[in-house]
Parts: sequence; structure tokens; C-alpha cells
Amino acid sequence: MSETALKIDVVTGNPANWPADALVIGVYQGGEPQPALSQCGTVVEAEVRRVLKAGWMRGDCGETLWLPTPLAGGLTIGRLLLVGLGREHLLTLESFRALGATVVKACERGSVDVAVCLLAEDKHHGIKHWQILETMAEGAWMGGYRFDRLQSDRGQESPRHVMKKLLFGVREERLERCRKLFDKVEKITRGVMFARDLANMPANLLTPDILAGKARELAERFPIQTTIHDVQSLAQKEMNGILAVGQGSVHPPCLIVMEYRNGGNRPTMTVVGKAITFDAGGISLKPAEKLEDSKFDMCGGAAVFGFMQAIAEMNLPVNAVGIVPAAENLPSGSAQRPGDIIKTAKGIFVEVINTDAEGRLILADALHYAATFDPDVIIDLATLTGACVVALGTHASGLMGNNSALLDKLRKAGEASGERLWPLPLFQEYQEQIKSVFADIKNTGGREGGAITAGCFLSRFVDEARAWAHLDIAGTAVDLTGTKAHLPKGAVGYGVRLLCRYVLKERI
Repeated sequence: MSETALKIDVVTGNPANWPADALVIGVYQGGEPQPALSQCGTVVEAEVRRVLKAGWMRGDCGETLWLPTPLAGGLTIGRLLLVGLGREHLLTLESFRALGATVVKACERGSVDVAVCLLAEDKHHGIKHWQILETMAEGAWMGGYRFDRLQSDRGQESPRHVMKKLLFGVREERLERCRKLFDKVEKITRGVMFARDLANMPANLLTPDILAGKARELAERFPIQTTIHDVQSLAQKEMNGILAVGQGSVHPPCLIVMEYRNGGNRPTMTVVGKAITFDAGGISLKPAEKLEDSKFDMCGGAAVFGFMQAIAEMNLPVNAVGIVPAAENLPSGSAQRPGDIIKTAKGIFVEVINTDAEGRLILADALHYAATFDPDVIIDLATLTGACVVALGTHASGLMGNNSALLDKLRKAGEASGERLWPLPLFQEYQEQIKSVFADIKNTGGREGGAITAGCFLSRFVDEARAWAHLDIAGTAVDLTGTKAHLPKGAVGYGVRLLCRYVLKERI
């Protein structure tokens, strides 16, 4: 289980008595410090305002400035860290996530073990005090993540100082509520870290079988029942979509099922995640450029793993089944060919037009199998189409489905978590694009509306009476830019926090 080295807690009372190496003070764009600065005494406040008036810092979002604490200020804390908040009226929940990560990174560079954040007024343009605490804690934990376990010389040339503790100054009556809040956030964040770890692993160290082993390890640590369907079991269940995609690799495919049942008689939800541990495109070979990033084609499956760990660690009273079809999509003498026709587990015949449209083939069998658990809700996550990236870029995932109430709840969970979703239609005209001359349907519908026709394909394998939502996370699962402080380069663990928000809001 991924651990969070950073501990987050709260302190109360006079800042002069806070046990810390640094005090964090927010500064709005234009050089105006947050109102809580007045708690630090007139000497400290005057020094901060003098520095800001002199133009040492503008308060731009993410900007930082270290200052020594005035000797006559009455504070035992030795340093002040001014952090830019940006424009006051433009601050959002996502801004506070980035702020939490910025604080942690600045304190790591400054070799600070313990820092205290001053907080502003109870509400900030509609954002409540507990929401600021929650999102800053999320950002702090997520921003401290590093995937460096495969670097033999990690930390030898320039050792990284790991910050030990981040404290927030709050009122006495909020202590216990804040601690419970941080406990929940930490467990969810550990699920995010777990998903990131899985997705960042290279394909030679995370084959379908190794991924199945990670599910067995989850079952050893938490009340999760794990079942692995191997090639023989897949054949018995006629899951020929999964088998066809994986038949070109020496590493056999499998279907991973993780059941967490702590909800008594409550309805069951199933979460399905695509896990192509490496996607070379099969016979329809991808270009060589950026092919190394094809290890990230299992981010949907990774999100399911992270989600299952998080809800189990939180001991939530829900019933959830995580289903992860796993395969490698490689070209070889045994690989499936364009023009092949597959009979899926549901009995639908699929013509393979492009072997690089493989994710929908493994999801087809997994979605059909999900119905055997009689769920009231089915949600799937998949890095499914480049067309979704073209349509929505990297700032939102595509959202499709057959139940408007479910889609609305997921959109709200996405807004709250910062993992935004945007709806795309599943009009009947798009369904016409996947009709096949030689089979029931084909696995691509052409370039036009590619993300939508992929969603139409998946819809054929879900009963219309069952609430279903499809999340195309192709543009949001990975961030290779490093432009957001709380999203280090690589897999971001997209979907874990969104699903947890949905469960915490709607199902308990």
C-alpha cells in the first residue's frame, strides 16, 4: 500500500506557541496578505506588508517568498513563507489543491520539517472553511508524490528533503472534525497514490498476471474477495473479446474481480476499468513516437484498484465490485487481424476493423459480466479514444451513459473533486456508424464522432434498464507537462477521488 510520509494535523491558539519551523501566509495578487495575518501580531504584520509594498512579491498563483521572522515579533517560528494565491475572486477548489502542493514543495526545497498554514475567513467567495482544508490537504499529499523507485541513484546527488508535518491553524471547536476530515482525505489519497504507482510501472514489470497479483495482495490487506479468471475460465465464459485482444502476447489476459461487501442489503455498484498493460496497437501498429506512453493504457483499471482500496480502508458501508479486464495488445503471428469476427460473451458478433480499437473489445465482455452481480449502477473508466482528447483536450473527461440522474451525480462529483466530466450524446445516428456488413457491429465507426461511437459500441453490452455511465479518460489520466503542482508528471490517478466523492455523497 502506498504510504503518505507527510502527516497533516491542526493546531489552535496563539501562533506564538505553534511548534513549527515555518509559518505559511497567503498573499493575493496585488500584494494584499490574507486577513489571518493579523493573528501574528503587529510587528510581523508590519514586516510582511513592508516587503509586499516594496514589490518583493506580487502574489501571483504559485509564487513563493521566504522571509526571516522579525526577532521582535514574538513568534518562536523562525521563518515565514509567503505563497501567492492569485486573484482573490478567481480562487476555486482546484486553486486550493494547487496551493497545498505548492506549500509542500516550497517547504521541501527550504528543508522545513514542520509548517503551519494560516487560514482566511470562514468562507471564501462561497467556498467553505472545511472545503479549503480538504482540498489543501489533498493537494499537499498529491503534490508530494514521486515515482522514483526504479532509479538506482535516487537522492544520491541531490537528496530530497521530505517534509514531515503540515499543520493548519483552526479554532478549538473544529479540532476533531478537522482530524476526521484529514483521516478520510488521507485514505482517499492513498488510493490515488496506489493508482499512480500501478499506471507508472513499465509494462515489463506490470503484465496482466502481475496486475492480478496486486489484486490478491489487496485481498490480503482488506475485506475484499478477489477472483481471477484466467484464459481457461475466460474461454468457458466465452469472453472472446478479452481473449482476442490478448492472444498476440506471451503474457495471457485475465479478468480481475474484486468484491467489497460491507453494505448489507444496500444495492451493489460495479466499477469497470480498462487495463491494457501495454498497447502497441496489435497488427494495426501504432507509430513509434511516444509509444512508451502506451503503458498508461491501463489507467482505468488502475483507478478501479485505487478506488477499491480507498473505500475498504475507509470501511464504507457500501457494496462495490471492481472489474478489471487486463491484456497486452501486441502484434505477433498469433495476434488478431483486421477483418476477424469475434463472438462476444453477450453473443454479439463484432467485426474487427482496427486492432488498435481494442479497449472496447475487452470492456464489452467485462460490462456484460458486470450484470451478473445484479448492480443498480455500472460505471466504466477507460483511456479509450484519441478522439475524446481532440474533442475535450486534457481538462475534462468524456461522459456518456443511459441514465441522466447518474450522469448528473457523476458530473457534480467531478466538479467537487476537480476531475471534471463533460457529457457527449449517444444519438441513434451515431449507432448507425458502427453497423457491420459482415457481423452485428464493427469496432470502429470512423473518424467522425470517434469518442461517441466508442460509447455507442459499449452501450450494446449493457442492459438498457440498468443505469450505466462511461468515462473516457484518455485526455485526463496522464499529465506529462508538470504544470499543476498537485499533478506530478506521469499518471495522475484520475477517477479515484471522483468515484469516492460519488460514493460518499450518493450511497452512504
